[in-house]
Amino acid sequence: MDQAMDIDALLGYGFPRGYIELLKTRGIRRLNPVQSEAVEKGLFTGGNLVVSAPTASGKTLIAELALVYNWLNHGKGVYLTPLRALASEKYGEFKTLEALGVRVGVSTGDYDEPVEYLSWYDIIVATYERFDSILRQKPSWLRDVGLVVIDEIHMASDPERGPIVEVIAARLLRQGTRIIGLSATIGNPEALAEWLNAALVNTDWRPVRLVEGYLDKKKPGLVFPVDNRVESVDLENRDPFLDIPLHNVVELGLQTLVFIHNRRKVEDYAVEAARHLPMLPEDAVKPFISELEDAPTSIERDVLSDLIRRGVGFHHAGLSSIARSTVEKAFRSRLLKIVYATPTLAAGVNLPARRVLVSLKRYDASRGRRVNISISEYKQMAGRAGRPGYDEIGESVITDASSNSEALKYINGSPEPVAGKLLSERSLRIHVLSLVASGEASSIDEVSEILSSTLSMKQAKVSPFQSAKIMGAVKLLEELGMIEYSGNNSMKATRLGRVTSHTYLDPLSISIYRELKPVEPSDIYLLQVACLTPDFKRSSPYIQDKIVERLEDVALEMADQGMIPPPSKTSLDYEEWLDGFMHAMILYDWINEVSEDEIVSRYMIGPGDLYSMRDTASWIIHALARVEAVLGDIRFHKALDTLSRRIEEGVKEDALELITLRLIGRVRARILIQHGIKSLRDLAETPLSKIASLPKFGPRIAEEIDRQLRDLGYRIN
Repeated sequence: MDQAMDIDALLGYGFPRGYIELLKTRGIRRLNPVQSEAVEKGLFTGGNLVVSAPTASGKTLIAELALVYNWLNHGKGVYLTPLRALASEKYGEFKTLEALGVRVGVSTGDYDEPVEYLSWYDIIVATYERFDSILRQKPSWLRDVGLVVIDEIHMASDPERGPIVEVIAARLLRQGTRIIGLSATIGNPEALAEWLNAALVNTDWRPVRLVEGYLDKKKPGLVFPVDNRVESVDLENRDPFLDIPLHNVVELGLQTLVFIHNRRKVEDYAVEAARHLPMLPEDAVKPFISELEDAPTSIERDVLSDLIRRGVGFHHAGLSSIARSTVEKAFRSRLLKIVYATPTLAAGVNLPARRVLVSLKRYDASRGRRVNISISEYKQMAGRAGRPGYDEIGESVITDASSNSEALKYINGSPEPVAGKLLSERSLRIHVLSLVASGEASSIDEVSEILSSTLSMKQAKVSPFQSAKIMGAVKLLEELGMIEYSGNNSMKATRLGRVTSHTYLDPLSISIYRELKPVEPSDIYLLQVACLTPDFKRSSPYIQDKIVERLEDVALEMADQGMIPPPSKTSLDYEEWLDGFMHAMILYDWINEVSEDEIVSRYMIGPGDLYSMRDTASWIIHALARVEAVLGDIRFHKALDTLSRRIEEGVKEDALELITLRLIGRVRARILIQHGIKSLRDLAETPLSKIASLPKFGPRIAEEIDRQLRDLGYRIN
């Protein structure tokens, strides 16, 4: 690989001195070999580009350089990520560009919210789904977009997000918009470059050398083949997931990240590891303990606080955002010596460690047994080893290989090739409707032409014009009343089809709602319907069998009484119907102000699971409200709209007005109502001293409420 390039050379490409100095304040004085090769391969010449390189190899700076160059040439840029957390992280990084006058915005919100306001920004960070919804709405500013960076473009292999990536890229290719794809190391980077008609930067260069090893249980010891090195380790507790992290920290002083594919084990190991470590100085842990005081559940406030005091943490999707953020900050500050995490951390925020332990085994519920993860998944986790600026090397250790040869297969193996996933029935019906509803396609031929630019169609090696799957999707959409198809090969979206596409719902979700719609709106009935839709089921957390068994009779009794749709009325199997009821009951408790501690305990879920369910259900119910508005049923539109707002805030209907004020959530709103303050007018007429004296209020919050009410035009007595 060619030598790294001095950043002063960027002046020759038209970058202002102010940007060069900004890079220097961030400690960047030379472009690394990956970034330099990207420049050589045309980063500033306008063609498409794919960069396949390991974690922490500087791909984000490549994107930033391209976005700034695009801005200097009067173009608007978009940066896409798969996750909201990643979007927030990148937005924070790009905000430094505002010193140059670049206007940076982020959009990860409701799929159907207006998007014209985004025209004000020069660089927009968004999730895949949000940008897909923007493309469907076709705002006027899209014509000004000169560059779209697709981060983690290897996600084209993901069954859920992959088709979205493919269709976004196909639309951009058709419009001639420049694409830069950033990818982790994959098995077929040439195929991605060919798909996007792009130049390719394909390298295994890392700023910190990665040394991969495995536990040899017979020795016992950690074997690092590339260094021909064996490190003795005492398996005192006969559990490598406990003994090796303690060995790393106590004997070697190595900060360690442990990946295990089971939330409960992640928590249990963290608790057990903490028992073996001393208490840290109180002044060091106090800032992080203080942050956890705002966590929503006592489990997070108490258990995580105790762990942090001993330099240990855990991290998984079941935690609240406050708890996850606190663990991440404490680990980055090097206060935490061991963090046990599920693989969601590896796919999310950047959190490197000196040594990473990786479990190869996970439980597959569909097969009823433990299976091995893919090489790509292993490489993603192993890639978190080594902290740039701190470590000369990073080490990954496979901890539970069935044999030494199995471990070597992962260490020496190549990641699996990326394969498109667009041709599933679900993906096709969603994206065919999107193309027709947005006006981009008005015939089978035009749909096929656009989809011919997707990775799936390129890899299928069959003419999309002859694709029976596309025709099958069109026929289904016609049956669902989403499109009108005439014999002359032309088609258009109906009102129902357009609103379905704009709300980003699966057409089958609308069909299920219309099939099960009750005579009268009822909270629990509508929640059950929402939880039976494919849009909800694909992101709903697992409910333990003992919880299901405990509530099964309740579900059947409520179905007999007509309070929820009976299983016989749906096309789903009994287990799916019952699973929907479990989640509906969680949401029903949530909107009736059952405490988060009680919900988490009652249903054995995490607060993060509750918030994920809340976000998904609120979106589905809000989208159904829009559908009813278009179809003309105002009664159900109002009921669904109210229910959506209650789900979002977790309140009874009588609290909806009070929670419009900042700092008044479900708990404070109920306290106000219990003291006879039921509206903003009541609040405005209540003496400030009385508000300040209420539980969980105080002078600061009372004064902020006073300020907000004055801004709204209320007089305060």
